[in-house]
Amino acid sequence: MNPFRPAALAVATSLVFTATLSAADYKVPQKNLGFPTYKNAPPGKQMSGQHAPATTPALSPEEARKRFTLPPGFEIRLFASEPEVVNPVAMTWDERGRLWVVELYEYPLGAKPGAKGRDRIKILEDTDGDGRADKVTVFAEGFSLATGILLGHGGVFLGQAPHLLFLQDTNAPAGAGIGAFQKANKQTVLLKGFGLEDRHELLNGFTWGPDGQLYMTHGVFTRANVSSPERPGEPAVRMDAAVARYNVQTRKFEVYADGTSNPWGVDFDRAGNAFLSACVIDHMFHMAPGGIYVRQGGQPMFPYAYQMLPSIVDHRHKMAAYAGIQVYLGDQWPAEHYGTIFCGNLHDNAVHQDTLTPNGSTFKSSFKQDFVRANDGWFMPVSQQVGPDGALWVMDWYDKYPCYQNARADPEGVDREHGRIWRVVHTGGEKGKKVPSRPEVNMDLAKLTSAQLVERLAHANVWQRKMAQRVLSERNDDRIKAPLEKLFTDGATLEARLTSLWTLHSAGLLKLPGDLLRTAANDKDPAIRTWTARLIGESRIGTRMHMALLKQLAADTEPTVRLAVATACRQFTSGSLTVNTPVSLTGAVTGQPANFVQPIIESLLHASTDPKDLTIGHMIWMASEPLVARGGSFAYELLNKEGVRKTALAGSFAYKSMRRVCDLQNPVQLDAALDFIGGLPATDALLPFALNGLVDGQKGKALKPNKPTDAVMQRLLASPREDVVRFARQLGALWGDAGAMQASLALVNDAKAPLDERLKAAQTARQLKNDAARDALLKAITPGNPEPLVLEAIAGLSQLGADTTAEALFAQWKNFSPAARRTAAETLASRARWASQLLSELEQKRILASDIPAATIRTLTRSEADFGMLAKRATAVFGRVRDANADKLKLIAAKKSMILGAKGQPDLKAGYEVAKKTCFTCHKLHGEGADIGPDLTGVGRSSLDALLANIIDPNQIIGAGYEMVEITTKDDRSVSGRMVEHTDTRVRLLSAGPKEDVVAKSDIAKLRVSELSVMAEGLEQMPDADFRNLIAYILNPPGDKAPFSWKNDAGSAGVQPASAPKAGKAPEKKSSTGSPEPRLGQPRSDARVDWESVSLWNPEWRVVAPEFEGTPAKLLDFAGKQNVLLTHPFDREKPAALERELTIPAGQKTTLKLLVAAHEKGDWELRVLANGKPLLKQLIARQGTETWQPVTVDLTPLAGRKVTLRLENAANGWSWEFGYWSIIEVKSERVAAAR
Repeated sequence: MNPFRPAALAVATSLVFTATLSAADYKVPQKNLGFPTYKNAPPGKQMSGQHAPATTPALSPEEARKRFTLPPGFEIRLFASEPEVVNPVAMTWDERGRLWVVELYEYPLGAKPGAKGRDRIKILEDTDGDGRADKVTVFAEGFSLATGILLGHGGVFLGQAPHLLFLQDTNAPAGAGIGAFQKANKQTVLLKGFGLEDRHELLNGFTWGPDGQLYMTHGVFTRANVSSPERPGEPAVRMDAAVARYNVQTRKFEVYADGTSNPWGVDFDRAGNAFLSACVIDHMFHMAPGGIYVRQGGQPMFPYAYQMLPSIVDHRHKMAAYAGIQVYLGDQWPAEHYGTIFCGNLHDNAVHQDTLTPNGSTFKSSFKQDFVRANDGWFMPVSQQVGPDGALWVMDWYDKYPCYQNARADPEGVDREHGRIWRVVHTGGEKGKKVPSRPEVNMDLAKLTSAQLVERLAHANVWQRKMAQRVLSERNDDRIKAPLEKLFTDGATLEARLTSLWTLHSAGLLKLPGDLLRTAANDKDPAIRTWTARLIGESRIGTRMHMALLKQLAADTEPTVRLAVATACRQFTSGSLTVNTPVSLTGAVTGQPANFVQPIIESLLHASTDPKDLTIGHMIWMASEPLVARGGSFAYELLNKEGVRKTALAGSFAYKSMRRVCDLQNPVQLDAALDFIGGLPATDALLPFALNGLVDGQKGKALKPNKPTDAVMQRLLASPREDVVRFARQLGALWGDAGAMQASLALVNDAKAPLDERLKAAQTARQLKNDAARDALLKAITPGNPEPLVLEAIAGLSQLGADTTAEALFAQWKNFSPAARRTAAETLASRARWASQLLSELEQKRILASDIPAATIRTLTRSEADFGMLAKRATAVFGRVRDANADKLKLIAAKKSMILGAKGQPDLKAGYEVAKKTCFTCHKLHGEGADIGPDLTGVGRSSLDALLANIIDPNQIIGAGYEMVEITTKDDRSVSGRMVEHTDTRVRLLSAGPKEDVVAKSDIAKLRVSELSVMAEGLEQMPDADFRNLIAYILNPPGDKAPFSWKNDAGSAGVQPASAPKAGKAPEKKSSTGSPEPRLGQPRSDARVDWESVSLWNPEWRVVAPEFEGTPAKLLDFAGKQNVLLTHPFDREKPAALERELTIPAGQKTTLKLLVAAHEKGDWELRVLANGKPLLKQLIARQGTETWQPVTVDLTPLAGRKVTLRLENAANGWSWEFGYWSIIEVKSERVAAAR
């Protein structure tokens, strides 16, 4: 039995190139290639705004090449194109320089159950050295959603979620390398459990790391639980947004670094630092091993980092959907580009070039130039890699759709005919200069001797070095140890020396006796010293000599070296970089890891003098956390040393240590924490950090030590340091210290105290849950108090209960600001009895419904309290809340019409004020606002259409991590928001305000994840003037530094604000006949087609029509009818059409009823066909004053048959052939039986 069922017969064929065609005439060449090719389906549902498809047809490869713009001295050259390669999603090379490509036909749905997938692996080869592929071999096919590929260790690693597969050609000659592979005949599942939720961010970006492991990237909204079928007893590795790696030799899979969004690829610089590009959020990250990074949504898998590391960018591009990453380390380009970094931008149809500058232990990424600009909306650069020629290769998905949202809206319409592989070569202005695609046509690194391969490690092209390292690492040849060590010692370049060191590690030769690491630890180059520490950690060689080397390197002056030491320490305290797992050490060190790691951590703290270097501080904590989690003594022993307490990173270390001790939820451990803070001098600079960690660690539910706290609290409250007193007061109150509690509650209403201290005191009061705390907060909501304090006090009352709270809020309602009323409504809705009282006030008109925010209305109308009666009462007060998809497009169109048609100029200043009260309570824009929803700076506002859709229909697309989480506590309080923290002991939610709710898990009665977004609907219900000003501001904030624009995809420019640049008077637009521009409801020659609206006009019918003067278009209103479709024929011979499949019921009379119209200056022919057979032809023209023409077609003769109905808008001549479609109904009625 063949274990590799999907394998297909390999095909090799010479390519025949066709003559260049014009862009308008270009059709994919038809060739007999020996493997199937596929045709595109007609376009379906289309999207607008930032997701709008390309507006031009596909270009021929030659025409596309001509349109590229590059820096002087560079050319872009085609290596392969359709039909030889289609839908390329991943690529790599073998030892012969043959290019292997994964074709992803099954994107985005995957193959239908039981059907054979169409994804396949092809090998492309340039046999004559002219730079173009002329031989194509299908190595394997039959896959579904294959997205990653890499070669090595005698086979092909293929990512096909949920599996990592290993394919082999066992018929290839033994020892000949993968370059001899032709046809796969064996398949093995190495790993399983990769997620499939979000099809544009599956496992991807395979590459070999400097350590010889297989690296990959994975997206944020796809959940993986990865395990090995060979080791069923081992726990699975949980992963979403991450860089992960797989050790082929040990079969270990782990997350290398956690976070970002949906990266597509990871690459390494000359010193072995990892980088990736990301979408939606900032686009460039340096991924340190063990790093926990900011993410688009959700929470890190490890909840005890207490910090997420930032990106490295100092800029943003105007359009942002990144794929691919490559640090240029080739030898074909001028030296000035060496070490710069490239990433593809799908929305911008470009490849950007950034520079990397050291910044402490990490980097800064700065914009250099748009290196490749296609000037073609189809160009989709999903991967960039340095090839065997030393040039930059660009894999081009080539599709009119720029985004996964398009593919999800129209999965059948994804392009399945095109794909290109480009090479960006430097010619120095010598046009047409020969640059072969590989150094020699007959090259084969697998045939080189080991000695020759060691020499190849010094090659100037990174491709050659990496390939040589891989082949050497697979040979298990101990004889290469000496020449590798010699290259390390005598190599002329850092690259040669580092690659020899990496090869020693990946070949397993560093474990052999030798003093190489001792020599490396004293090397003059920081990168060598860095990798000395890294490789000690990777190997977990725990001898005394290696620990001594780490301690030596911990005091290094270079922060990159110290970061590597911290990473190595992490590998001695945990079996995994980003989560805690058991660790297995090799070597002769005795005792617990704390004994030999502590002096290294101490040295790191002493040597790291920059408190702004977040990365090294983070990794020192990650190395220490498994030891602190045993009870805190590791931290106390370190921090009890005065010298350590004075170091720059001691404060953050102490804060995190106290947080971790609190999360242990053990009073005995808090006793030790109490002893620690009690033993510090009351003036010690470390105390505020430690106390703040204890305060934050008590959020949700305070836990008191077993030991008496009075003596320690009294001493701290008497400290001359105000910050110590402030935190001690909060902590003492939480622990029940009478003096601290009294002082803290008194501070809430102390008008002389700083507002920040009063707010902290109010936050403490909400956790005390006693009458005194309630009284303090009730007093704080009275007139005369600062609004931030009023808002904090109102929110805090939700946690304290009591029947009198609602009455107190109602009594102050008239004094509340609009913001305070919104907060009060949220508080009242959090408990059923208060919500009932609120509804009574609304029913009696003592409170206006307009005071209640949309999110609270949603809460009330969805409430299950009082057996659903509360929700019924709320519905009676507010009206029925719109269903998720009801009339969305109509409302969006109406708002758009209002915005663009309103007289007068939008007021951007007023729009900013509205944004502060609405959008900024959840979103950031150019740094201002809250972090509850996505940052609007780079997402969601690329056009008026996109912004309106996101505001009016926020539930259309909800990324994992942005769902609303609803919690009911055991004392019957309801809270909701976006979950941003989920530990073993508590859950933290963020909601509009921003408002934070921390709930102890022991207090939770019920937790559910809603199908709705955190963002409530209804923002459009504000007055039109406010809404218009808001939209104008969000589209044009000062931070954009761009001229004012309504960013309208289709149609009127609208009225600009007074502050907008004044333009000269535009000439009156004329139609093709010279008449003035058509009125509302008429075709427009300057309008873009909103295919999404068209496809949703009547979802039962598919629209097949050309883009002609703004048609097809969905009209909100025309000639007294609403929701009208406007179409136009392709040409005199080819009509536009509406198509639908249906079964005509037997035994019933079935009628097709239409209401159609013609343009006032023209007419057209209506044709109705069933399965291609004409049923009706009728001229549609204006008849007197009647615009609309009813048409009836009897379908009864087709009873019992499945038919395809086609309604055609055909030309009758060629003048104003526009068709207007209002009603299309198919009605069936039972025929009465004869008596």
